[in-house]
Amino acid sequence: MNFDPARLVAVTGLGIVSALGNSMPIALANARRGVNGVRRYEGRWVESPANSMIARIGGAVEGFDPAQFLDPRFVDRQEPALAYCLAATKEALADASLNSLAADPDRFGCVVGAGLPGAELWHRALHAAYFEQRANSVPRLGAVAITATATPGYVALTHQLRGPCFGVGNACASGGAAVALAADQIRLGRADRMLAGGCESSMRSFLSYASFVEGGMNVTEDPRGACSPFAKNRRGFVLAEGAAMLVLERLDIALERGAKVYAVMLGEAHSNDAYHVISPEPTGAAWGRSMSNALAAAKVDPSEVDAISAHATGTPQGDVAETRAIKIALGEHAKKVAISATKSMHGHAFGATGAIETALALAAMREGFVLPTINLHEPDPECDLDYVPHEGRRRAVRVLVKNSFGAGGVASTLVFRNGAEFSA
Repeated sequence: MNFDPARLVAVTGLGIVSALGNSMPIALANARRGVNGVRRYEGRWVESPANSMIARIGGAVEGFDPAQFLDPRFVDRQEPALAYCLAATKEALADASLNSLAADPDRFGCVVGAGLPGAELWHRALHAAYFEQRANSVPRLGAVAITATATPGYVALTHQLRGPCFGVGNACASGGAAVALAADQIRLGRADRMLAGGCESSMRSFLSYASFVEGGMNVTEDPRGACSPFAKNRRGFVLAEGAAMLVLERLDIALERGAKVYAVMLGEAHSNDAYHVISPEPTGAAWGRSMSNALAAAKVDPSEVDAISAHATGTPQGDVAETRAIKIALGEHAKKVAISATKSMHGHAFGATGAIETALALAAMREGFVLPTINLHEPDPECDLDYVPHEGRRRAVRVLVKNSFGAGGVASTLVFRNGAEFSA
């Protein structure tokens, strides 16, 4: 294969905190086995009498101690998502065998996506100031902690990264868009290395939970089969939380230091369907255009695509629109592609979900494996492609497409080639 390693972006490290586990080995093993990470959790809603805990279901993170990554004095002043991101970042750097402090800090940056940064902090501050009339109890610098730049700024400070730094708020596509924006910084010569991904913990906020109930969320109290993308009886998305971070490097630099390469990101595309605030354009044409443009940017023929990590939230409209989009972009070849919808296992972590799914898909691709879509007992007749139901399968994947779509009509598609094809 002919390629210019100075113009390509390699993925050399992965880290994750999710409902499937708080490290890549654990999360990947659970995803490969089709484990259902959706479970009952307790949300601390401050309107409730005596701050009572209200049980709901979701892709909740368990067994995670934020004090291991944040000063214990400040844990309650930050969103859990920040600690998730710091943990995923630490794992990704270790996985890449990379010491950020030993790299050129001016050429190392970070991009982190979040759909609702600071949702719980904002809600608590409003409650204290207006409901309890305790304006003096609003946390110091609380306004800074809820901004989109709070988390990437904290990552940059922790690892002394002085390169490009952005916070991306692009709804459900935030994590995927963050990875694409980070790759652009390397391609444009503005950085040699980037940390990129997404984080989210807004499922625990009363404001976000209540608004999502009105936006198509499945409110069942039974976690079994709650998230069932492409299934005939699907009832909507299931909220989740977590983080995933990727280490991106210029390929020639990665190869020079002997780094393992999970994948090379060949291209991406972004678009908007300009149709509705929440509902997707039903024909799938806009999402199909995002996929086609990404493949064109990557110089990949549709017939070369082996697998797709779908956005697939489990909503009646979205899954049909994505199926139609895949058919538009790939034509007859769509029937030969293995499509995974891993939200069926870890839920919809909003701004972090694109990064979580990308990390899982790339790790599985490295092992020659395609992850399953669980809970797909009876497919929707309009969803008639290969969604790898119930059990994952061994399959060599050379080209992987990752879709991320979101509220406001946004769409991001990433195209990766297996890192096994690139060697020193």
